[in-house]
Formats: sequence, structure tokens, C-alpha cells
Amino acid sequence: MNTIERLNAAISYVEKHITQKIDLNHLASAACYSLYDFQRMFSFIAEMSITEYIRKRRLTLAGVDLQHKHAKVIDVALQYGYESPISFARAFSAFHGITPSEARKSTASLKTFPRLIFQISVKEVPQMLRTDTITVNGKDYEASYYGECDISSWSHDSVKREFWRLENAYDDFKDKQRTNDVLPFDNYIMDVELGQVFIIDYTKKDGSVERTHYISDGTVWQDMPSTRQFLAEPMPAIKVTQITVNGKEYTASYFGECDISSWSEYACREFWRLENAYDDFKDNPRTNDVLPFNNYIMDVEMEQVFIIDYTNKDGSVKRTYYISDGTVWQDMPSTREIKIE
Repeated sequence: MNTIERLNAAISYVEKHITQKIDLNHLASAACYSLYDFQRMFSFIAEMSITEYIRKRRLTLAGVDLQHKHAKVIDVALQYGYESPISFARAFSAFHGITPSEARKSTASLKTFPRLIFQISVKEVPQMLRTDTITVNGKDYEASYYGECDISSWSHDSVKREFWRLENAYDDFKDKQRTNDVLPFDNYIMDVELGQVFIIDYTKKDGSVERTHYISDGTVWQDMPSTRQFLAEPMPAIKVTQITVNGKEYTASYFGECDISSWSEYACREFWRLENAYDDFKDNPRTNDVLPFNNYIMDVEMEQVFIIDYTNKDGSVKRTYYISDGTVWQDMPSTREIKIE
């Protein structure tokens, strides 16, 4: 017998003798192991000790007996190896979350731990094809290339995407501005772990290539662990104009708008940055409203001042002012709204 067959033989022995006293030495012998090797092997593969497995199975079956066979608590306690109803009740409650008496009700919700079956699972290990150097924001990173996949059958404008992983890059990009685009782990052709940074190159149907950047930061989308796209390089201003605030004219860089109608009373918000304005507004009174950096469509740095125009669904516009002054809200670097007289 191989290891898997031996462990399954031990499980069969446990299940056959679940209401009897199980001698671990005899159990190890049934699996053709010494007791030390058997316990070590079982714990490594099952991620629990053999005694924990036996306990969980007994408490599972005890719950079935109480709820469906209407057995007495004391009889069930003795049947599954407990010396007294008190010790049984304590173990039962810890496992199921209810007392043995409550478990007798047909509507009671009981926890189930199923019988284990060991089997061999073969998983293809993704292979890195090559390494290269990729420069982002003027810094060189080692990049591991894992290949490409065809997406032409379902993508409207792309024929394939290629996957790179930037090594040791997370700290450099963890605070970068995110977009609303996510890519679940199962869309990657290699394994994805938290704290990693990826480049995905999309080849368009016209032959052009769009480079995107994603970070594995704990994002969950529709119950799926996912990576989130971020802006690797500062977004250039769309236009530069002059805006007057409190009688003073400031150079203002405009970065565009984003639709917020799906979750807000407003239809959209537009983003402006007032250049060289921090000293003029740093002492202005604050409100309680904050806006985290990751809500902006451009990079945010300390000691900057922003105008955000909220367009109502009736077409009217509300102008607000925010300052980047070191505010942190729910562990996120944020801007705080300031009052303009």
C-alpha cells in the first residue's frame, strides 16, 4: 500500500470503531506506520491531529443521534466515549454552539464534519518563461514573464493578454491611485498571492498594445479574490486654466470626471488641482468630510489643494474644496474638506 491507501485504511478503521475506544498504536499498525510516523504524516496531510479528527467525527454523529434518533443525552455521551454528561455537554456545545438538549429539536442547526477521504491531486505548476527588466516611473524592476492567453473570443477590442510579475515592487505601488477595474485571481495564468504587482499587456485588434498595472492588495470582487488596477505613472492634466478663489487667481489643472451615479445622489464629480495654493489654505477651518486618496482619478501628494465639482442629477453643480494635510481616515491617507469664505 502507498501512503494514501494507508491513510484511507486508518480512516476506515476509525469510522468502523467510532463508538469504541480507539487504540492509536493499533490504528498506526493498521496503516503500517509507527505511531510517531503515523501521527506526523496524518497531521501534515490532514492539517489536524488524528485525535482531533476522531473528536469531530464523534460529535458530528452524536448530534445526528440526538436530533434524529431521539436518543438520551446520557446514552449518547457514554456511546461516544465521554465519562459524564457534563464533559459531553461541554464538548458538544463548544463544537455545535448549542447544548445537547437544544440539539434534540428538529429545527436546531448542527455543525457537520464529514468523513475524510485522502486522494492524490495533481496541479500543474505555472512556469516562469523568462526574466527581463522593466522600468516604471524611472525605476528598474526585475520582471518575470509567464506567457500569454487568447481572449479574442470574448473581448471586444483585444486579441490576447500577456502576464508579467514585478518582483519586490509592492511597497513602491501600494499607495498608488486605484481605478475601478479589477481582475480576479482565476483570470491569471500563474498563481497570485497577496502583496504582488503585475503588468498585463493587452494586444488590441489593430495591433497596438495597452500596458496595464494591477496590484494584489486584498480586493474581493463578487466573492472572488482579485487584483485591482492602479495608475503606475502620474496622470497628466487634461487642461490648465485659471480659477479665482477669495479674490485671488490660481493656476488650476483639470484631470477629468468620474461617474458616481450608481452609488451617490450626484451624477459625477470633476477634479481640479490648485497649483501652489497650500500655504494660502492650510489654516482654513475644516469640515468633517474626508475623501481618501484612492477616490481621486490622479495621484495625490501632501500639501496640495483640490477643487471637486459635484454635478447633481438635476444638472446643478456643487463646488467643494479639499486639502491634503496628513489626514488619515480608517487607515487610508485622505484629504479633508476645507471651508472657503
